Amino acid sequence: MVPERAGGYNGRRMKFRSVPVAAACRGELVFVLATDGAVPDAGPLLRGAIAAAKATGDLATAARKVSLFHQPAKAACKRLGFVGCGTRAQLTTEQLRRVAAVAQAAAERAEVADFALIVPAAALGDVEAEAAGRAVAEGLVLGAYVYAPPRRKAPKPRAGQKCRVAAAGLARRDEAAFQRGLELGRIGAEATAFARDLENQPSNVCTPTTLAQAARRLAGGRLHVKVLDRPAMQKLGMGALLGVARGSDEPPKFVVLEYRVPGAKRNACVVGKGLTFDTGGISIKPAGKMDEMRYDMCGAGAVLGFFHALAHGGLGEHRPKHNFVGLIAATENMPGPNAQKPGDVVRAMDGHTIEVLNTDAEGRLVLADAICYARKFHDPAVVVDLATLTGAVVTALGHEMAGIMGNDQRVIEALVAAGKAADEPLWQLPLWDCHKEQMKSKFADLANINGPQHGNGSTAGGAFLSYFAGDTPWAHLDIAGAAYGGLHKDYYKGGAAGTAVRTLLHWARTL
Repeated sequence: MVPERAGGYNGRRMKFRSVPVAAACRGELVFVLATDGAVPDAGPLLRGAIAAAKATGDLATAARKVSLFHQPAKAACKRLGFVGCGTRAQLTTEQLRRVAAVAQAAAERAEVADFALIVPAAALGDVEAEAAGRAVAEGLVLGAYVYAPPRRKAPKPRAGQKCRVAAAGLARRDEAAFQRGLELGRIGAEATAFARDLENQPSNVCTPTTLAQAARRLAGGRLHVKVLDRPAMQKLGMGALLGVARGSDEPPKFVVLEYRVPGAKRNACVVGKGLTFDTGGISIKPAGKMDEMRYDMCGAGAVLGFFHALAHGGLGEHRPKHNFVGLIAATENMPGPNAQKPGDVVRAMDGHTIEVLNTDAEGRLVLADAICYARKFHDPAVVVDLATLTGAVVTALGHEMAGIMGNDQRVIEALVAAGKAADEPLWQLPLWDCHKEQMKSKFADLANINGPQHGNGSTAGGAFLSYFAGDTPWAHLDIAGAAYGGLHKDYYKGGAAGTAVRTLLHWARTL
């Protein structure tokens, strides 16, 4: 049974607006970012209050430390707070994202309906103004995110969900850039929250049909969506995807999203693995932590979040020379009576035959047909796939970064740079001819796993996919570690991280 209330953020988004410093100085609670060695600047209206707070010796500037001072009855604000940014050397986009999230959390604890956040020029350090604005917006929105699971009673309204943001002491050009960054950051963070909601939902709520419906709700304007059902996939010869789907009663869906950029002549395809639940099939997983396989659709979540951002103006003033095509292969992997078995041979859309040695290596099967579809119908200049593909990447890299590999170094380096800008690091793994050789089968063209004597489990997944990418510039992001389970960092408190939405946005603006 599907719960009547499926859970999720339920529209309670953090709302903020950019205002002049004077307008930010009034209200129930005003936070100012404070940096070591610099007197916090919040304009003339709060100059005396800041001096008085500093004179007490209790104004902390250590990173993420909060100081709160009650003000006299006739003061501009009732409470004046400070969030420490640390030293100038510590001032990065990640630090700004975290301190903004700390301010939001402190406002919520203070039970105020809305608050203000003033960002002095000193708090930017060497961070460019637009990047600083993005980071602050992301910290506010992502810090406010809480997945609301289905409960008997609806959750109560939360405090600290409205914020006025002001930059103090910036040159006019930098202030305009900061405000642009705030808007881009808001769009990217809300798209990430949208992805998190889908990714956090239980698999009886978030089914392949749910992903298709979420995509259809994004359609409009420059974004067109179509959904292929099982008969349409059969007609196209998607035997690899449909083989995975055989064991489940839930109908598979293949979702196509097309965002047209005015004047663009080329296509960039972004492919997401949409396994809404993965038991491993006949090669069934151990029971422990199998519930976490709700997160096996986080590649699809990243694609949907990316298109959510595109649909809401995430490109900003940038006009890439590429249209964007999103492809989501969505199904469950279940051990039903009709499920494919180890040793079965299936045929992918491009004709490659695949020996299924392990039914738990199913993500690469559904991605194979999605990449084939991209190449046949969209003539892509570049293909990027995202998938929670292997446990091996978690062993290799942990939960704080994702692995990347591919057949085009320029594409890989562009995505690594985008991940660095988004503070979602990517680490390149090797993909050599010897790895591709390991994927050949005696009983078909390819096997879906290599032998246990080879190791390199993450690279094996990429090596398998490389056969379907062919000579199209392509990169594969294995986000199995980064998608969930990372360290808490103020703007992420557990569950799904919405990984790679912001990375894709940064990358898209460079194309």
